[in-house]
Amino acid sequence: MQDMKPVAICIPTYNQAQYLWESVGSACGQTYPNVEVWVSDDASTDETPEVMAQLCQQFPQVRYYRQPKNLGMAANNNWVLKQPNTEFIVRLDSDDALLPNYVETLLPLLENHPEAGYAHSAVQEIDERSNNRDVRRIARQHEFQSADDSLRAAVFGVKVAANIAMFRAEALPAVRFYEDSPDFTQDYNMWVRMADAGYGNVYANEILARYRVWTDAKNLRPKRKNIELQGCIRVFEDSILPGFKRRGWDTKVIEQQRRKLALRHTAYCYRPLFNEVERAELIALLKELGDSPALRFRMFLSRLGFRAVFEWTISMELRLKGMVKGWLSTLQSYLRSQTAG
Repeated sequence: MQDMKPVAICIPTYNQAQYLWESVGSACGQTYPNVEVWVSDDASTDETPEVMAQLCQQFPQVRYYRQPKNLGMAANNNWVLKQPNTEFIVRLDSDDALLPNYVETLLPLLENHPEAGYAHSAVQEIDERSNNRDVRRIARQHEFQSADDSLRAAVFGVKVAANIAMFRAEALPAVRFYEDSPDFTQDYNMWVRMADAGYGNVYANEILARYRVWTDAKNLRPKRKNIELQGCIRVFEDSILPGFKRRGWDTKVIEQQRRKLALRHTAYCYRPLFNEVERAELIALLKELGDSPALRFRMFLSRLGFRAVFEWTISMELRLKGMVKGWLSTLQSYLRSQTAG
């Protein structure tokens, strides 16, 4: 173990006591032997302190700290990520879990690519009861992606399978951690900042983590669409656009993608669960994101009752993209196995 550099796994948590044995246990059960685990409890009001007391007793490598008051998601993330004094740091949400070989697999990738700021992998989606759902993969040809390629790709959305990643510790302060990041898009903003700061990334197509996906029985996700749109606008204006301008790149592709995103989200505005005030706020945000004659025409058609048609079209488009990604990923895995053989 003396020759193996320590790796920290940081777990911010708030009111997720029921998943801590799974998440913290997965961090402590790594095949890589030199792991320290940091857990920051953001003043949870559930049984988190009691559960963590049991975990600390069973796993001596766990360092648990309970915040005296609630910091909020971004600040709690920042606090725990600043604690380790290791060269590499894994960030893991407290309702997710790592497979045993997560660190052992990704650490060599970061060591082999010193220009990479983070490493990520394919993940297994799980539900609230930890049952398997779909597999999330990224369809790309190469293990390493340069900073410039990553920044260009970020225009078209988040290019990681989930927000579980192993960071090169020096890259985190270079991008100011999660400071000034908008809610619900803070991870997207982090990937963009990494690319803008000159850090590429490495990807393993192997499933190395379990990512929890929540069902939305109370229809809360559409209600937070306002915050998500605000965050998306900020990522474009505060991170992506300045990064393009610093490099002297043409920004037309950004304008085009913003208009496409606005069109894609139009149907949400006309769902019956929004009142008139909420709908007006969403419409204003969509116009700020990417106003166009096509957007206004789609809004007009949605008011006439064509919302369901647009939502079906978007759903089919996303499903088709997922199928294509799956096929490409399978083909890439096959080609790699043939090359290795």
